[in-house]
Amino acid sequence: MNDNLKMESSMAAVFSKEYDHNMSIEELKEILNESDEFIILEFKEIEKNKYIREKSKWEVSLKLQYLPMVMETENAKDEYDNSKNNDELNFYIALVEASSLTENLPEIFSVNTVRESDYIEATKCKYAIHISTVFNNFPLTDYQRQLKLLNNIAAETSIFLDISSFTARSGEWLKYTSTFSLPPSLDYLYTIHAIYDDDKNPEKIEYWFHTHGLYRVGCIELEIIGVEDSNAAYGELLSACARLFIQNGVPKSGFVFNPAYKVNICWLPWNMALKELNIDKDFSGSFKDREDGIHNNPSGALVAVDKNGNYKTLDYFKKELSDNPVFMLSSFETEIMKQAAFEKIEYFINLLNKNKGDDKISFLVKMGYGENNSNKDLEHLWFEVHSFNEDGFFDATLLNEPYKNLGMHEGERGLHNIENLTDWQIYTEEAIFNPKNIYLLFL
Repeated sequence: MNDNLKMESSMAAVFSKEYDHNMSIEELKEILNESDEFIILEFKEIEKNKYIREKSKWEVSLKLQYLPMVMETENAKDEYDNSKNNDELNFYIALVEASSLTENLPEIFSVNTVRESDYIEATKCKYAIHISTVFNNFPLTDYQRQLKLLNNIAAETSIFLDISSFTARSGEWLKYTSTFSLPPSLDYLYTIHAIYDDDKNPEKIEYWFHTHGLYRVGCIELEIIGVEDSNAAYGELLSACARLFIQNGVPKSGFVFNPAYKVNICWLPWNMALKELNIDKDFSGSFKDREDGIHNNPSGALVAVDKNGNYKTLDYFKKELSDNPVFMLSSFETEIMKQAAFEKIEYFINLLNKNKGDDKISFLVKMGYGENNSNKDLEHLWFEVHSFNEDGFFDATLLNEPYKNLGMHEGERGLHNIENLTDWQIYTEEAIFNPKNIYLLFL
């Protein structure tokens, strides 16, 4: 991570209609004192003439000492080094008028993940909590601490705003996600916006993909410009690179790497990429789209690199990125996904037992298997589950042919130990549910 790039992580929660009230600082203190996750090292009320938030009722700064978080996995210890954490975190908290957050919400935030009823409720509420911090430890750890603290303070919420990533979520999302030990993916730290322009030629749509949120973890924001193929996995490519940079740091501009098989790319400063790729001034993501004070900040554009070292738009690899490209997960990413799957497995098993014989719903588990007893270099395979027994075994059918010699083949049915579980999904006629969003089934 580059501390010189690092910006504050800002979040906010608009109270629900029932909870909406002019919360006092004394009430905030009581909430903080009830927590068993941290010790309050400093608590300071800010003088009114020094307020920094719009339409504040009060503002406070505090320093918290957290209990150490330990990943109980050997595979992740290299990427998640607890010795790098000092477990202290500074927060700036404000009670603000909700209108300061909601009046421009549709124009600024990705609101397609918020129900209209929640948005309407939020616009009618008077108060919201704004909380910011600068990550001081492993980013996903501090993100979850910030999320949990916000959820504790704003006990009932209509909508949650991740201001750093320009994303709006429901209050239920905030309440559910704060129950994880760690979020199940690094992509909680950022969002990807896809902008397209079909005004000039509806049959030749121009796409501009870019991230928001990476600056808070000390990474440059990333983007893809100059592409036209809607079938290529550009969003997945951008996300894979973002996760790679979060874990390993940002490589030097021009350094060539391959996030997917036969896909060689590098990043260049966005203004340099526009020139190298000869991007037309009217193309999505060109200079005309960067006059809003948001998209003109330093960022890195991903570009293709051919065999001769020449820069191309990523459409150069559109065949490779359209033919089921495989983006590898690190051992750390696999471990936090596995941890989340186990934390929420009760939902899966209860629904499995209640819906036996219903052909309108399918239950899938991903299991990790290796060619020997080692937990390293596992191949992760999907199985359709028929039942789960008291001994901790899934009766399940393998859905895909393994690449490795694992002694099992596509279509074979057998018993599989829950200890090998790394992920799960539930398919219904309406949607796909997993540990990230299973709460939606119970709204």
